[in-house]
Order: sequence, then structure tokens, then C-alpha cells
Amino acid sequence: MPRRIIFARVVGALAVISMVGCGSGLETVTGRVTFADGTPLDEGTVICEMKEGDKIVMAQGNLERDGTFRLGTHTEGDGAAIGKYRVLVAARQLSDAERGTRPPIIDSKFGQFETSGLELEVKDGANELNITVTKPGQ
Repeated sequence: MPRRIIFARVVGALAVISMVGCGSGLETVTGRVTFADGTPLDEGTVICEMKEGDKIVMAQGNLERDGTFRLGTHTEGDGAAIGKYRVLVAARQLSDAERGTRPPIIDSKFGQFETSGLELEVKDGANELNITVTKPGQ
């Protein structure tokens, strides 16, 4: 057999072998965001950031009406890579009209990685992240 055909078959076989048993490389992460009294934060996004060498890996999940979320990296809810993340909670942005009549929903410290104080370590298997936020001035 010509070497090119043998090489092509070997490369093809290695590609198939490397795909067998490989999932997305992402682990399930679910959780809930509430206030101290148990009331859910029903609008917003949980955003996670992990530095991996020179690159940054992000995962995020939109809050449902009951405060629950499911993180996704590539698509909604597909999970997050194993590792340690900084976490922020971004409440729904108020419209210009709402800004004049409605105070911010949560303390602004939760909206930045540097000040939120929130962390997540994603491990092999299912992971859960429950977050308690405070209102401004609390």
C-alpha cells in the first residue's frame, strides 16, 4: 500500500479514537441567586471567568423567574470547564426611564469580579452554586 494511504488511515483512526469517550469537556453547573430572605433575583445573569494561561474562559447563565440558572460556555446551559472561577452577578440593566424611578436591584459590588467576593470551583460531575446577594446599602 502506498505510504500516503497508510498515513491517511492512521490519521483517520487516531481521530476516531480521540473522539470516542470524549464529551464536551464541560461539567454541569446549576444554582440559584436569592436575597437573604429567600426571595429570588428573577432577572439577570451569572457570569464566571477563569484565567487559563494567556486566555480567559467564560461561562454564563441567565436567571429564570425563580432565581435558578444553568451555566453555559459555548451554548446556553452546556456547562463549564473544570477549574476555579471568579463570579459576578449582573442584574438586569434598567432602562433610562426606570433609572429615574427605580433604585438598583442589587448592591453594585456583585457586578464586578474584583468586588463580588464570589468564587466557584467546578469539579468533575454535577456542581451547584447558590448565591446570596444584598440590596444596595445593606
